[in-house]
Amino acid sequence: MRQRNGPTAALLGKGHLMTGLRSTFVTAVAAALFALPVAAGTAAADDGDDAPVMEPGCAKLYDYGYGWADIYNACGHTISASVEVDGWDPDCIQIAPYSVGTIGLEPGDEPYYAYEC
Repeated sequence: MRQRNGPTAALLGKGHLMTGLRSTFVTAVAAALFALPVAAGTAAADDGDDAPVMEPGCAKLYDYGYGWADIYNACGHTISASVEVDGWDPDCIQIAPYSVGTIGLEPGDEPYYAYEC
């Protein structure tokens, strides 16, 4: 067997120990990284009613006030959209790509979310 000489000889002889420690360290770090998103997702799910409604599709309720609502088109094509309110929904309007369209509401109506028609 060939004998090693020099400053690294002591370290090379213990390679099996370092490999074991390195494997343990890598496993612990990987487990911690995979556990973080799960914990963050669980905390977000526990919020319940405080979380905003996630609107599917391109139409997003941008802003609203007394008698009006702004709808943002988050997509690269023209859409028709409206908002959900109590009892009735206003007629759909066309909104250009990445633009905001204003829709009229009855006074006192508060929109819940926007949707594509």
